[in-house]
Amino acid sequence: MKRMQEVTEEDKKTKFRKYKKIIYLVAVVVISVIAAAFGFSDELPVFFSEIFPVYEQTDSAFEVHYIDVGQGDSSLIICDGQSMLIDAGENGHEIDVLNYLRTHGIEKLDYIIASHQHSDHIGGLSEVLDEIGTDNIIMPRLTKEQTPTNSTYTAFLKSVQNSGAKVIASKVGATYTLGSASFEILGPVTDDAEDINNMSVVVKMTYGENIFLFTGDAEKEEEREIIATGADLDCDVLKVGHHGSGTSSGVDFLDAVSPEICVIQVGADNDYGHPHENIVERLESYADEIYRTDLCGDIVITCDGNDLNVSYENQ
Repeated sequence: MKRMQEVTEEDKKTKFRKYKKIIYLVAVVVISVIAAAFGFSDELPVFFSEIFPVYEQTDSAFEVHYIDVGQGDSSLIICDGQSMLIDAGENGHEIDVLNYLRTHGIEKLDYIIASHQHSDHIGGLSEVLDEIGTDNIIMPRLTKEQTPTNSTYTAFLKSVQNSGAKVIASKVGATYTLGSASFEILGPVTDDAEDINNMSVVVKMTYGENIFLFTGDAEKEEEREIIATGADLDCDVLKVGHHGSGTSSGVDFLDAVSPEICVIQVGADNDYGHPHENIVERLESYADEIYRTDLCGDIVITCDGNDLNVSYENQ
């Protein structure tokens, strides 16, 4: 437990990011009011895109935003005006996620995927459901023995119930559309994993020729089960499993996935030593580029169905 006076570097960085995003939101509102009053161009001044490159508007019809929520996961996918959020980080990062969604004009989500029931993935989802909402929630079906009893999960379930959204139990092979993109559920394959990480909803998102893979905290056990289904796992962009832990990203899985770009969602100076050095070295033997939220901040990948473009906050 932290002493009352102790402030870590991660605390400072988190506070700075919150202030930075709040300042951005206020600035956007002020400039929009001035522009409307005096008939100025709707475009923001150039210096704003230099200071806040991640919020730069794009003509791309497909965007994936890996939101920096410290030691946790949160990804926003936007396609043709529809949107999906996968996870929302740990408790305390909900303001980051809500501000990010509002900045990008998200009034209501089409899908929320709760990859699994650990708090560093669903901690912020309760507030997202309460404040923004969604039409559909996809989550793994848990046995009584697997079901958490902590306050975070209880609050999440209450928000799910109050949201009025359709709740969909993840099922391997199920496919859905998000605008002109499609996504398929690849895992969890079984429903009796002892470690809840291996109940992670694994999603393959396809837009044109571009493929993105989201793996939650799936470890080698679930990776092997997914390989055994015979699913085509080849992708352009891999959201690395379990924050780059040594329990995930097995060689057989990476052979099947063969990513060009890897994204690791991880907190700076975290207590777990994520990402593990041997995993980073392993990823480097597969991917041309590796991006980390602890170093890059928010990461955005846009594509036109063929070419990929990467930008990030701390450029």
